[in-house]
Formats: sequence, C-alpha cells, structure tokens
Amino acid sequence: MRKVMVALLVLFLTGAMVFASGAGQQGAGSKTTVVLWHSMGGKVGEALNKLINDFNASQDKIVVEGQFQGSYDDMIAKIRATPQGSGPDVMQLYDIGSRWAVDSGYPLKMQDFINRDKYNISDYEPNILAYYTLDGVLHSMPFNCSSPVILYNKEALAKTGLDPKTAFATMDACRETGKRLKEVTGLSGSFTNYSWVFEQLVSIQGKDLLDNGNGRKGRATKIVGTDALLNIFTKLRAIYNEPSNILFGKGTTESKIQFANGSTMGYIVDSCSVYSDATAAAGGKFSVGFAPVPKVNPNDTGGVSVGGGSLWLMDNGDSKRADAAWEFVKYVTSAEKQAQWSMDTGYLPIRRSSVDLPAYQNYLKNVNPELIIAIEALRNSKPAYAGSVMGVFTKARVIIENEVETMANNPSVTPQQVVDRIVSQINEEITLYNRTN
Repeated sequence: MRKVMVALLVLFLTGAMVFASGAGQQGAGSKTTVVLWHSMGGKVGEALNKLINDFNASQDKIVVEGQFQGSYDDMIAKIRATPQGSGPDVMQLYDIGSRWAVDSGYPLKMQDFINRDKYNISDYEPNILAYYTLDGVLHSMPFNCSSPVILYNKEALAKTGLDPKTAFATMDACRETGKRLKEVTGLSGSFTNYSWVFEQLVSIQGKDLLDNGNGRKGRATKIVGTDALLNIFTKLRAIYNEPSNILFGKGTTESKIQFANGSTMGYIVDSCSVYSDATAAAGGKFSVGFAPVPKVNPNDTGGVSVGGGSLWLMDNGDSKRADAAWEFVKYVTSAEKQAQWSMDTGYLPIRRSSVDLPAYQNYLKNVNPELIIAIEALRNSKPAYAGSVMGVFTKARVIIENEVETMANNPSVTPQQVVDRIVSQINEEITLYNRTN
C-alpha cells in the first residue's frame, strides 16, 4: 500500500512539474515573437542588434529575434527553400532584390499597413521611398540606405590646386584630375568597375535603363538605355586608357584597400557608407573627402538613386505577427532611431527630421562632415530617377562588370561592342526570368 501511495505521490509531483513548466512557457509565449532575417555582419550587424535590443526593451508585447543568414543571395535561396508560413516575419533585402521579392509573392505590401493605419510618411525622404515604389505602391521600407560618391584624398587634391567642386564634376574631369594627381603627388585615380555606379550614371543622364518605366510600371522586358550606356563606356574607355587610372578588377574591394593605404590612390568611386571605414583605415595619414558622383556629359540634368537595402514584411498567414513586425519597422525608421542607425553605420537616414536632431548635427559637424554631400545629392534628385528594377539584377551586374573588365584589359574591344554584348546577355536573362516566374 505504501508503495502505491509513493508512486501516486511521484506521479502527482511529476504532473505538477510538467504543468508548472508548461505554464512558464505559456507566460513567456504571451509575447509575440518576430523573426528578422538579415545579411548585416560586422559593425553594421552590431548596430542592427542594438536597434533590436532597444525595441525589445521599449515595450513588453513583442520580441524580435535577429537571425543572420549570410549573403543576400544565400538568404534568397533559404527563403525559396522554406515553406511559406515557416520563414521570417521581416526580411532585410538588398535593393536589387526588389523585383524578385514582389514577383515571388512572399511579402506583404508595406503600403497596405501605411494606408490601414493612416501612417504619416511625409517626413520620409521621397527620393529614397521612390526606389521601393513599384506600380505606385511602396512594397518595402527603406532601411540601410546609401548613395554613390567620389572619395578623394583631401591633402593630395589640395596640392594639385584643383577645386573639388569641379575636379570630379564630369567623367572627363575625373580623367584630367587623375592625370594632375599623378603629376603632382604620384597618386593615381581609380574609376572603379562597379555596375551600381554605371546604373547611376544612366539616371544622371535622365535616361531609363529598362523599358516599362525602368521596370516600375510592369516587368521589364529589355534594355532601352543603349545610348546612355554607350556614352558611359566611351568616357570610361578614355579613363582606362589614361595611365594615371588604376583598375583593380571588378567591384570596389581592392580599390578601397589601396585608397586607405594613402600611397597609391588619390580618388575612388564608391558608396557613401564606407566613409568611417576608409577614414579609420587611413589612420590619420590623410583626410577623406566626398564629391558627388560625376555627370557623364556637362549638360546632364538627371539624378541619383538610393542603394543599400530595405525591410520587407513577410506573409506568414498570421496577422498578429505581421502587425508586430510592422511595429518594429515603424520603430527602427523613427527619426531618432534613423539618426542613431546613421551615426553607428554611415548609412543615410531615411527621415528628413533625423538630420535636424542636435545629436545628428553634431555628428555631421565633428564625425562625418562629408555625409551631407550624399544627403544633398539624393535630396536634389527626383523620384523620376529612382533607378531600375528587374528580377535578374544580380546576374545583370555580373554581366556588366565582366564586359567592362574585358574592355579595360583589351584595347581592341570597343565601347559599342561592350554595349551590344551587355544588351544581348541581359535581355536573354530577362526573357528567361519572365517565362519562368
């Protein structure tokens, strides 16, 4: 009998423990968990974690879990392999993934939440919002935003006697400035082989790269900016023929290293977000200056568009999680948090009022005074120059940079041949994408 009583007691206690454990989990689970997939590592990843922690501490109903997924392309592959409803609630994706994201059917429309809540976005930079607006609908919220600039060695340029406002005003001026830098200081220039910059130079000419309103009034079916591309690559051929310009393959990785070294490069073309890293790497050997990305032709009246990435609300069939994710998006794009994000990373704030905050004014004055160049370049642009979108942008950029590299290394390859090859290959990729998506 005693053994039976002991067994019953053990069973009762075990059941009580299980019940207590379950109750604890239920209590913890009373908060709505929002999963954020992102591709922000290193310093910017730490800044993102800071924003996440701030949000979680600011209220007691939602918990955001940030999960690093590797590169943007790695994340897209994981999204595709994940059953809908089992993936993240928020996806941080690069700008050129926008057309694919819309076509995939995975995300919800940011515009629907804005309209439902009558959320005021008048303070958000219109020329930044414009990039993520397709068919008149804002699909995602801009977040890690940048624009293209010339980075130059201030002390080296001062020795040439050139004014930075004119030294990089056009592509022809960049070529001549490179020659002058070489003559006076021994430093060269590097007009990088970076497809994003070439896309910007199409917009600066006031032209569309793609049909259907640059892919914004419907899917793009072909490249239409052939004349604009030819203008760019004709100027680029002259720059690459000039011995004072050094090309370090594709992209900007090596040119940034050489620029920061202070003994090789006098200027490079890159994103405004690299200022703090370039300045830190320079280690006081010289000061880093910004100049707007150059015009292709002196009379160009177009503008630049934003680069970087945005936040997408994902359709997981759970309105409670979607609403919680929306609260997080609003929080991290508030004026104060955008100022904090910009100061921590060098990205552009997407709110106009962020720039007016005392802390941010101090940042512009004492920490990153050059960023105002990039801010004003975007503000002086127009939504009409928001840039192009297509579902094969990653492949398109590889094609462009491969062909430009071929031209740079082979004097017999003409700018027209480069344009023809780029158009043929990208049009083929666009056609295939439109057939299969």
